[in-house]
Amino acid sequence: MVLSVPDNILACVRVQLLRPRVLSVRVGGAVCGLLEVADPLDGLCLEVLTAREPFEVEWLLSSLFTPTPQEMEACEAALPLAGLTDAVVEALVTALAAENLFCPVSYGHREQAVPVMAVVIDRYVRLLHLNAAVHPLVCALLETGIGGADRLVLSSLARRPVWHPESRARLLCRALRVMAERGTFQLDKVRFLTDFVGSYRPQDEAGLLQALLGLVDAYHQDGEHPIFNQQLEHHQGENIRSQYCGPDVKSFRLTMAHALLADFGYSPALP
Repeated sequence: MVLSVPDNILACVRVQLLRPRVLSVRVGGAVCGLLEVADPLDGLCLEVLTAREPFEVEWLLSSLFTPTPQEMEACEAALPLAGLTDAVVEALVTALAAENLFCPVSYGHREQAVPVMAVVIDRYVRLLHLNAAVHPLVCALLETGIGGADRLVLSSLARRPVWHPESRARLLCRALRVMAERGTFQLDKVRFLTDFVGSYRPQDEAGLLQALLGLVDAYHQDGEHPIFNQQLEHHQGENIRSQYCGPDVKSFRLTMAHALLADFGYSPALP
C-alpha cells in the first residue's frame, strides 16, 4: 500500500530544501579536505557524492541542510496537532528523494546546483519533528485562543521535544496562562523559554525560577563576560537573536529572564 503524502506538507518541505544556500569558508575547507578538491563545489556534484558513503554525504551537507526555527514554524499550517504518522513521514522522504532535487549553493562568486541526496532529505525531515505531537494539555490551552494570531508559531514551539514530558507540558501551560492573565504574551519570550528549558531542563515552576534567577545573578556578577553557561551560550547564541555572543545577546537574555520572573510574580532588582 502506497501512502499519500499531503500536498501542502510536500510542497512546504520541497521549497525549504530548494532554498538557495551559501557554503561557509569553514565548511568549504572541510569539504576540500575530505574530497581532495581545490574548490568545494567541484566535490558537491552528483558524480562525486554518489560515490561516497551515505554518512559522508550527510556530514558534508549537514550544515547546509539543518532546519531553522523559522522553517520548522513554516510547516505548522500543514500539520495536525497530533503530528504526522511515522509512515507518512517515511513516505514524504521517499517522495522527495524520488524527485531528484538540486539546490543552488554558492561559494565565493560561484554557484552550483547541488544534489539533495536521500540521506540529506531523511535527516532534514527528521529534524523538522513532523511526527511530534503537541501535548494534549497544551492542545487544550491552544483551543482557548491563547496566542491569538501567533497560534501556529506557538504550536510549533510546543511541538519541540523539550515540551513532550508531561511535567514540561504543565510548565509551558503554566507560563502561557500567567502571560495571558497579565497580558504580557510575547513570542520572543516563549522562544527564549523553549531554548532556556531545553538547556537547563527544569521540571517544574520552582526549578525554572531558580534557573532564571541563577542566570540573572551570574550575568550581574560578571558584567564583562556575558557567557554564563557554555552549553546555553552555544545553543541560544544560534537560536536567539544572534550566533555571536555580545552585549545585545546578554541584554536580550536579561530582559527575557526578568520578564518571565515578573510573569511568575517575582521581580529581582534590576541592575
